[in-house]
Amino acid sequence: MKEKEPLIKRPYFRLSCPKTLIFLTGAPLSGKSTIAPLVTSSIEGLTLQPMDIIRLLAQEVENVKPKSQRNPFVNLGSCDSYTLIGDGKYTPESLIQGYNTYAEAVSSLLTGIIPKLEAQGVRDLLFEGVQLTPRIVAPYLDRNNRLIVITSNRSMLASNRKKVFGENKELLDRYSDDKLLAIQQEILLQAKQLSQDKVLYIENTGEYTDAATKVVRILSETDIIQPL
Repeated sequence: MKEKEPLIKRPYFRLSCPKTLIFLTGAPLSGKSTIAPLVTSSIEGLTLQPMDIIRLLAQEVENVKPKSQRNPFVNLGSCDSYTLIGDGKYTPESLIQGYNTYAEAVSSLLTGIIPKLEAQGVRDLLFEGVQLTPRIVAPYLDRNNRLIVITSNRSMLASNRKKVFGENKELLDRYSDDKLLAIQQEILLQAKQLSQDKVLYIENTGEYTDAATKVVRILSETDIIQPL
């Protein structure tokens, strides 16, 4: 008989160790922001922290600085930050350089935010966002902490682009399949440099609930979570 998969949308598990941080990353439109709340709803006490909120905070921090000292990357995104690299023209190399610089600008606040959240009693967190490159997350992958990398394929990325952006040519071009796949490849290349017992790879090419269930199942198999 096929083993029953963990259910989603109500808590069936709890974290095995306190002060656990889980980081969930992937290319834009890979399904991260849909999968993340499904995972947190399945694990009692695990709080979701979208990096888009951190990005807004980073923008506010930069806005109070003198104009000459502001970091302009926080006002762009993963697929258009290349416009601040060199002559601003798109190349696969400038895309990746811009993406990494943007991710670093936004994620720089984590070093101050994480200790403050713990001090306020928010100890068990799932951070979700494209800005969470494996290189940035690496210093936090101690104890029971883990990085989850969500991957997808060209077909699903194209379908998600159409659903989200419709016929908006500007946005369809900004988030082209090639750009999304290049960012996904960069994330995977960085992840391979980490200790692989700290990284979980989840392919999302079907139902989001299936991908979220895979995350929960793998976490339960590694003793990070346990049944209630």
